[in-house]
This record gives sequence, C-alpha cells and structure tokens, in this order.
Amino acid sequence: MSARLRARLRSTLTAVLTAAALCVLALPSPARASATDASGASGASGASFEQQVLFRASQDPGYACFRIPAVVRSTHGTLLAFAEGRVHDCGDAGDIDIVVKRSTDGGRTWGPLQVVNEGAGDTHGNPAPIVDRETGRIVLAETYNTGRTDGRGCDVPCDRTPHLQYSDDDGLSWSAPRDLSAEILPPNWNSWYATGPVHGIQLTRGRHAGRLVFGVNTETWNGSRVTANNAALITSDDGGDHWRIGASDSWPIAQDGTFRQKPSELTLTERADGSVLVSGREQDGTDLGHRTQTVSRDGGDSFTAPFRDLPGLYAPQVQGSVLRLGDRVLLACPGDPDRRRTMMIRSSYDGGRTWDSVDRGTVVTTDWSGYSDLVGIGGGAVGLLYEGGAVDARDEVRFARFTEDWLTPRRGPDPTTDDLARHAEPAA
Repeated sequence: MSARLRARLRSTLTAVLTAAALCVLALPSPARASATDASGASGASGASFEQQVLFRASQDPGYACFRIPAVVRSTHGTLLAFAEGRVHDCGDAGDIDIVVKRSTDGGRTWGPLQVVNEGAGDTHGNPAPIVDRETGRIVLAETYNTGRTDGRGCDVPCDRTPHLQYSDDDGLSWSAPRDLSAEILPPNWNSWYATGPVHGIQLTRGRHAGRLVFGVNTETWNGSRVTANNAALITSDDGGDHWRIGASDSWPIAQDGTFRQKPSELTLTERADGSVLVSGREQDGTDLGHRTQTVSRDGGDSFTAPFRDLPGLYAPQVQGSVLRLGDRVLLACPGDPDRRRTMMIRSSYDGGRTWDSVDRGTVVTTDWSGYSDLVGIGGGAVGLLYEGGAVDARDEVRFARFTEDWLTPRRGPDPTTDDLARHAEPAA
C-alpha cells in the first residue's frame, strides 16, 4: 500500500471515528455517564451505564502509576480487579507489584487495595487470572523480570519468567508464587515472555470441559538478535497444578529485522460451539494497524490456522479484551486507528468472523485509553476495567459497568458500490 493511500485511509477512518464518537456522545442523559468525567457513577436510577476510578496514584499512596488491568468474577460472585502497581514511575520494567481490589456487590463499591505479589525492586506483573468453576480456586498467572531504576524497558534478551499463585478463599489471601519455567518456558523462548495480560478462561463444552487456558507471547533469541515471535496457549487439566504448552504459532524475523506478524497479548473467549476465539495485538509487522486473530477447535491444543490480520478491525497497537455475551462477542479496545484513544466496545454476531466497524461501535470514552479487560457480572451486566485519562491513558484505571441495551444495537449491512480497481472489494 502506498504512503499516499495510507494517509488517505487514516484521514478517512479518523473522520468516521470522530463522527461516530460525536453521535454517541450526543445521546441524552441518563443513557450514559459523562465520557469525559469518569470520576463517579451515573446518578440516574436504573441507568444502564456507570463508571468510577478504581486505581489512581493520588488515591492509592505508595504507587506512582497503575497499569495492566485484569478482572474476573469468582464462584461467589465477587469481582477481583487486578493491576500492576508501579512504585516509582510508569515504566514497564521498574519496581512493580501485582495488586487487587475486591467487590462483593457487582462492582458498585470496592474494598481497599491489597498487594498480591510484591516486586521488591523487580517487575512482577502481567496478571492473567482464571476462575476454576469446579473448585472455586482463583489461579493467577504472572511474569517476572529483573527490575530497573532508570525508567527504561527490559534489555534484549529480557530475563522474563512465568509464575503462578492461587487463592482458595475468594481472593482474600494468596499462595506463595511458584516458578512455571520448567513446564512452559522452553529453551527457544529465551527472550521476551508475557502471560496475558488479561483473564484466562475455563472451557465448559466438549471433551476438554474444565480445562484452564490462558495466552502467552514470547520471542526467540539466537545470541545476537531476535529471530522469531511466538504466540501460544497454555493449558491445565488439573485445576492449575500442572501446565503444558498447547497451540503455538511462530513467525520468523528476517535478517534485516522485518517480519509479517507479531501476535501478542492474547485474549480468549469460548464460542457457543465450544471452540476458542483468540484475538491478539498486532505489533510492528507488515500487516500493521489491525487486530490479529485465530481459532482453536480442540480445546487449545492447536490452532486451526496461523494468526491473520483483520483489515476491517482497525485498532492502535494495544492490548484488547473479548467476552462472549449470549450470541454476541464483545471486543474492548481503543477505536482510534493509530493512537491509544477512544475506548470502544465493538461486537461480532458470528463468533468473531466479522466485527462492527468503528462507526457501529459503542464509545465508552473519547479520552486517552489503553489496556482493558471484560467480565460478565451476572444478570445481563458486563464490567469493563480499563486504562484511561484526560491527559494520558496511564492516568488511572477505571471500572465501567453496563448492560447490553446500552450497546449500539445491531443493524443491517450498509449499501455498497463497486470499486472499479482490479481485485478491490466493494466500498461501503
């Protein structure tokens, strides 16, 4: 694609996104809380959307920044909202703790901050919680690396290692961490390694019902450079006591540093037919500027095909989250095509094969926004834990709750016109 065409597409998409956001923001109160003032919940009784700030440095002393949200609902109905508590700054490789807050009323009110795993100078992060519905145990996968004090990122190769904790008392206390490297860190995944960061799932259908699954992305280092990107699913059939590497997809990096795809920060949901939809961030490849996706039909043991980019699903380079809500699959991620701004919920009605375009999505906020996680609260309500801020996406972590009737309703296809360019698809 030429630079001129890229520029024209970006300009057009930005205009469409802006128009969509303005249309949503024009909805009368109390249909939604203010998109630019997320400091409190909507005051209207029975409103279908409300949000509040859950983590912010000014209200949680001891931390300079909170990032990387993840949220699950326990078998007791308790919501557990995880984040990285970054002690000195917002850097990715500093002194970082994993922290959690609990809610026993569906996310309306929250308890105090608890430290689940203290970095003590190192980076302990990338929380990927999973609830075992059979035992009630909450499993938390996480990743460590040596911490820095200069605000810079991890050196390449990065000494990242996977670990695991669990709670048997609804998230009130947590086991000592154990290192999972012997099980799920093979020798060729010897540079970057990342669990989640987003909730994992427990399968409910088919011969693998009860299996726990979460995603990882890693890199391979040959002693002088990174030679491959790897995306994989990690599975357990005994409640998290033992883990194995399941489906895996690797993409080589050429000598000049170029590569086609780098699927990372995988988010999963079980589709109605029992297959697993896997959506990922696409990072710096030649298929740039979209989400990337694949499916597993055997409980996470293998992928049906390599990851592929979705040209119609524009998103900046950012982690996202998916959740099945009845016959609808929700995707939360910023809707601006090239920057972390305008958190949006887009929907798929065919298991992720096609997705709403930005003009059909539902805008949560037009603020700067970044990482997110979705959780089913029960009673038709959904929770969204996401990074947002009026100045920077890393300003705070917010929790929004909404019902399906708040989302943009499904509508039929728009009219199209033939594109006379050779091999081109019809234009909307």
